[in-house]
Amino acid sequence: MNLKLSDSLRQVSRLTVSVLPDFFYDRLVSVPSLDRLFKEAKAKAAAGGGSLRGYSQSEIRGGNAVNLAFCLASLSVKTTLYCIGDSHARYLLAERPENCKVRVIAGQPGFTVALESPLRGRMANVMISDVGGIVNFDGRALNRTDTTHLGKSDCIALTNWSANERGNELARKVFSLPGRRARLNFLDPADLTGAEGRIKPLRRLVDQGLVDVISLNENETSIMMKVLSLGRLPKHYRAPDVIKASAKLHAVLHARIDVHTPIGSATAYNEEQVWVSSPGLVKSYATGAGDAWDAADIIGSLLRLLPRERLQFANAYAYLHITRRTRAPSLKGVERFLRGGMRFGVRSIHEREQPAR
Repeated sequence: MNLKLSDSLRQVSRLTVSVLPDFFYDRLVSVPSLDRLFKEAKAKAAAGGGSLRGYSQSEIRGGNAVNLAFCLASLSVKTTLYCIGDSHARYLLAERPENCKVRVIAGQPGFTVALESPLRGRMANVMISDVGGIVNFDGRALNRTDTTHLGKSDCIALTNWSANERGNELARKVFSLPGRRARLNFLDPADLTGAEGRIKPLRRLVDQGLVDVISLNENETSIMMKVLSLGRLPKHYRAPDVIKASAKLHAVLHARIDVHTPIGSATAYNEEQVWVSSPGLVKSYATGAGDAWDAADIIGSLLRLLPRERLQFANAYAYLHITRRTRAPSLKGVERFLRGGMRFGVRSIHEREQPAR
């Protein structure tokens, strides 16, 4: 791969991205076997309660918006994070990448326990969540300074739409600010379970041209397809299934559809369809993979990379991010990784540069 990301460093450092709105306290629990966990939990409950020992745990600041903003900033993008939280959240967010600004909107933060476990040869994460104050966040708490900055950002990335019962109102507010028509509006809805009834109203926002890119994982893709009467992604999907799914969703929604999975990612825009396989299956750390992928996808979109280059960049960055957690990958680090002989399976139909908004 000849993608020279370091040549774009100056251009990337000039990009401005605003991300909103969730902050979570995340407790990660490593579970060798979900079956074993459930069996042990039932046995303890039947015995009147007790401790399940031997499960490695860690606690981190999290939330899709926080993860995405920190990834973008680590890749040299000028990033502003708008999130709902308390004084402790503000304290934890004080330690952040240098070029990431934070605006904490007073409210209840979210809480998540993420069970990370191997399943069918890959890592799966089951999150038990209290979504906190984002459940009814329609954006009215944003002040004039906030909305002015949001309107001028090269990209607004709205995350965890599914957890927000007022998510469509928030999307309409921020994506229709003055100046947005010429800039990128990016939506990652997160797990759509329980939010199926809001997908068709979301479609109306897309039809009005307010959403440019919708980023989905395999589960979210399957749910959205079902709601829109497009079938479902097979349980044991392969590359052609993901390509077809992204194309079907794009044909109905008309926004660019990006689907990221552990085996690779696909994009569908107008008549082009591109698939790029992942550099390797991840054996550990699943939490945050989609947020890392989104960060690189946004940068690739703003730099107007070819679709296959954008997907290669996003796949590589997500892989590095979740397998090397001790240090956030840089643009140069991703470039070195790509030069190291990692092979990507690429399939494309009518690939061409995506026009900028």
